Amino acid sequence: MRYTPSPFLLPILLSLITCFLLSSYSYSENNTEHSSGESSLWEKYPSNLPQFDYSGDKLQQHWPQLSATTGISWPDAVTIENMMAEFPLLEEQLQQRAKSQNAPAELKEVLNNNYLPLAKSVQQVWRLHYQGDYEQAYQLGMTLSPAGLFPALYAKLIHTTYLIHDIKKKEERFLEVDQVLARTLPLAPNYNFITFGDTYQKVRRLELMTTSQATTSGLLGPTQNKLKELHYEFPDNPLYSAMLAGIDAGIIERVGGFIGSITYGANEEEAIKLFKQAIKLQPNLVVLYNEFAQAILRLNNEDHNKLLLSLLNQCVTLIAYSAEEALNQHSCQSLLMQQNEHFYK
Repeated sequence: MRYTPSPFLLPILLSLITCFLLSSYSYSENNTEHSSGESSLWEKYPSNLPQFDYSGDKLQQHWPQLSATTGISWPDAVTIENMMAEFPLLEEQLQQRAKSQNAPAELKEVLNNNYLPLAKSVQQVWRLHYQGDYEQAYQLGMTLSPAGLFPALYAKLIHTTYLIHDIKKKEERFLEVDQVLARTLPLAPNYNFITFGDTYQKVRRLELMTTSQATTSGLLGPTQNKLKELHYEFPDNPLYSAMLAGIDAGIIERVGGFIGSITYGANEEEAIKLFKQAIKLQPNLVVLYNEFAQAILRLNNEDHNKLLLSLLNQCVTLIAYSAEEALNQHSCQSLLMQQNEHFYK
């Protein structure tokens, strides 16, 4: 006997099929990646930490303080258009994305040489990032790729660094960023922000490795060299100096000062000097104090105990202007409690 569906069931079946297809659909074009289990990895920004509101004009008003870490210019229409003009392959990808049927309206406006809607949405990515809405920042930025790709990946890197605590999950997320950047770097060669993002994720991956894994990974020397290039090319960017000093401190921690100096040119005094230079450039940037403190702990030199306490005490008294800075400050607070218990028990 042949079964014929009831006409009353057909709309229900069609509705169920449509819902299934929509829930199973994932967009994966060019640099856009969404994994099915990714939402479960987006730990929320803690409600007990300072909360931030950069709605409306507040984002642009505070942009000098907020962008002190990245050195990114205010992402208005002119900035985005100039970036695309500087990197033709990136612009070509943007045009291709804009022509796709399911492209967001902001991208389609680029075909009319109107970059304003796109700029507004990229600004929203940064707004979400600085407020601690990392998942939303990432998802929105990826839909605006390639223009929104870089802030999207930055949001993912910061979230992974400070809010994911499982080492295996951290490694997986950093590797996801690595895969995207491997395809993107050739499109925007010598774009310092994306180059830094690539070195940042490599440094964080190295921190998770054992000494033998780090020395055989093939990442250590090239990452250190790339940070040196960024530091020498952009000496006024404090974070480049801090990350270079940080990787040198990590090398000394793993192989000792003598081998670290001979093999990688890592020098403890030079690392301390780089950090001090970075803080001199941006004395109110919380992340520098946290990174400096972490590096001193890696050096494991009691001669620096007084400096360590001074840095941590300064860190916790600074004004945090974003969720990223508040997470760094929270790290300083935790370290300060540990150090006080150690020194005064």
